[in-house]
Amino acid sequence: MSLLHAASRTLLASYFVASGIKAVREPEALVPLAEPLADKIVPTVRQYAPSAVVDYVPEDAKTLVRINGAAQIIGGVALATGVGRRPAALLLAATLIPSTLAKYPFWTRQIEDERASDRNQFLKNASLVGAVLVAAQDTEGKPSLAWRAQKGTRSLAQDTRRAGSKVARSTSALTDAALAEGAVLVGAVVKQSRRARKKAAKQAEIARKAAQKAAKQAKKRAEATAAASRQQIEAAQKQAAKRRQDVKKQAKQLAANIRLGEN
Repeated sequence: MSLLHAASRTLLASYFVASGIKAVREPEALVPLAEPLADKIVPTVRQYAPSAVVDYVPEDAKTLVRINGAAQIIGGVALATGVGRRPAALLLAATLIPSTLAKYPFWTRQIEDERASDRNQFLKNASLVGAVLVAAQDTEGKPSLAWRAQKGTRSLAQDTRRAGSKVARSTSALTDAALAEGAVLVGAVVKQSRRARKKAAKQAEIARKAAQKAAKQAKKRAEATAAASRQQIEAAQKQAAKRRQDVKKQAKQLAANIRLGEN
């Protein structure tokens, strides 16, 4: 728990603790305001509450004011100390709603100043309700129950897929694996197919580039071989031409020697 969280909750809880103590000690000041609301709520609660609970529902406004004040004290202390802070915040929100409706019914005021004053107090208490509801959602960086439930669902789905894969390796259990995985398996197959297509396209592109590179290298080698062959042919032709010239020279020399011998 950070110091900021502790200070914020303590400041928020201080209002409810002070208000609750005042309601428990001096309920008479709030009884006239609570009676109209109690006259409407108590009969409804007694009508729909279980028979085992009806006898414990108080009918007088004074007792209801004290119960509401005690709930505010308990919820405020729990919120300030951090022990059961989230249920405490919900409890405080529940206690603030009837007290706000009883104290500040601005819609019933005839005098404009009284209506404006009650409206401001009503909005202030509405803001406090919003604050305690935010506090009820505060997990102080810890995973919430909803997040943990979602994580558990994902883990269960992963375990199901693994179990289904193991069963699928056996030909005799292939049908049971397909039924067990259901929609999860369908999504996995679609995802796997997309990956396979992407992988095949990537491999085809790599193969195409490799083929182009090999073709270029083969072309270079062929051109080099052809150039070497042309050079060899040209050298052979030059040698053959030189030999023919040598043979002609030798033949002329031989013929000259023969004519000299005859003379």
